[in-house]
Amino acid sequence: MRILLVTSEDLEVGGVASVIGNLARELQGRGHNVIFLNPGETTFLKMKTTKWGFIGFELNLQLPYGHRHHLINLALFLIRFPIAMCQLIRLIQKHRIEIINIHYPADCFVYFALCRRILPIALVTSVHGADLFPNGRPKVKYPRAIRFLLSASDRVVANSLGYQKDVSSVFPELKEKVLFIHNSVNLPEFDGDCRDAGDHRARYILCVAMHNEKKGIDVLLRAFASFKDTEPSVKLLLAGDGPLRVRLEDLALSLEIQDRVEFLGRQRPVQVKKLLHGCDIFVLPSRSEPFGIVIIEAMACKKPVIATSVGGIPEIIENGKNGILVKPDNPKALANALITVLNDRALQRDLAENGYRTVRERFRTEHTGSAYEALFGALLDSRGKGTLQAA
Repeated sequence: MRILLVTSEDLEVGGVASVIGNLARELQGRGHNVIFLNPGETTFLKMKTTKWGFIGFELNLQLPYGHRHHLINLALFLIRFPIAMCQLIRLIQKHRIEIINIHYPADCFVYFALCRRILPIALVTSVHGADLFPNGRPKVKYPRAIRFLLSASDRVVANSLGYQKDVSSVFPELKEKVLFIHNSVNLPEFDGDCRDAGDHRARYILCVAMHNEKKGIDVLLRAFASFKDTEPSVKLLLAGDGPLRVRLEDLALSLEIQDRVEFLGRQRPVQVKKLLHGCDIFVLPSRSEPFGIVIIEAMACKKPVIATSVGGIPEIIENGKNGILVKPDNPKALANALITVLNDRALQRDLAENGYRTVRERFRTEHTGSAYEALFGALLDSRGKGTLQAA
């Protein structure tokens, strides 16, 4: 198959970037031809090598609205729209693209909905969470461009059954075309020796998450503060950044735990792996979470995981077997879970071993790649491979 992966940015860091990069490598490893396209500033297609090492292109996908004066936006759109459409059509035809798979949809990707109407291709849009549910909640109103893109898509892929249900509830007209494919990790990339990992000698609890409202880091800080005196040798490390970082730092100061909490900022993948390997416990205290890929990354590092019973997390964690689930927004319950796991080596070992087994059996890139490959193949077969009819 010849596949065009369309993403909002060419990124190497972050959960979504990891999912897309690993998917591309898996599909390529299965013999499929994969190229990328990202929106950019150039009026004419610009070829490049992506950060994951694939052939990629950039193109300005101008919209009739934006940060400029509305008349300027409209004028630019009238000029650039036909130029961009011609180039996209030529790109698709030149590379004989059969499948366009959009990840993390943005308004400007409406261009590909139009391509789907014109060309014999299949269009699959993969949604990851904040793209449709910013701050963990649906938008009051969705742009017509997004609605048109989703309606033009042959399938809409969510990353968990829970998120599939959420998307279907907001877009009931899409119910028959929405399905889920779980995210995954490249398991060998997380193999390593915990004893040699990380620069921190002290025991520590780790959280890797954006510093925003839905991740619930404030709950974790309050939970940690409640037992800081009974576990004086344990520190809390927070990897990530976001709009609430200053507020969270102030909260740590007010809770008098600033000397026990390290705000590490955003970390590159190699450093995140080191931090995961070196921690005693990984915790994700989210208020909402479509999937939670960092959970399976921690499991792949054979670490006990504590997380909240929201969104797609219960599809990963079976409480008490391969991890611990607590209710969201409950510092006391989170603190109790942390203390229990910290002080029970046998429980730590069992959770870690069962978590690793869960990833090996259900959440490897081979599983995600196989599911996408089957979906793409079914779409092409249903329409007659190479002779798809426009929707």
